[in-house]
Amino acid sequence: MRQAIEKLMGIVEAMVADGDLHDLEIEFLRAWLAENPDVALVWPGNAVSGAIEAVLADGHVSPDERDYLVATLRQLASGELALDEQDGAAGLALLFDNATDIQLRDSLVCLAGDFLHGTKPACERLLERAGGWPAAMVGPNVRFLVVGSKVAPDWSETPLGQTIRDALSLQQAGHPIAIVSERRWLDRLAGTAAS
Repeated sequence: MRQAIEKLMGIVEAMVADGDLHDLEIEFLRAWLAENPDVALVWPGNAVSGAIEAVLADGHVSPDERDYLVATLRQLASGELALDEQDGAAGLALLFDNATDIQLRDSLVCLAGDFLHGTKPACERLLERAGGWPAAMVGPNVRFLVVGSKVAPDWSETPLGQTIRDALSLQQAGHPIAIVSERRWLDRLAGTAAS
């Protein structure tokens, strides 16, 4: 996995080196990620994939979308958009796995950060009612890390930042832990209650 991530970052660095990003380069990167789907599930592949899919959603790359993609890829290539991002939730959102189906029943789930929904014990009770098991920290058996929505600008320097770094390390080692937002988790809980 590490070699594939390094190859992806090499491709990204080469693409943004001249400051121009052509449609063929964007399509190549999209195709490469499709051929290497495991890379698209972990940081920074999920950030690259998410940015490309957002830009290509309407089938056309506008000048503003191209500028956004160039800026995002440059930040990723330079390491500026790593876990020391100072833009609070904006940088954190790139880490979320928005593709994984959230199956809570019989899954170990770590709740990290501060939640809009309520206290951590209240959120753990919701999780348990949905059939999930709260975990105090991330580890190889944890399936989901749910990140609370109350995010401070310096989140990367808090225990939340360390928990996210631990989850990313587990992802890169091949463990199937998904990092999801409080909102997605709550949406899934609402779907579980309705079924």
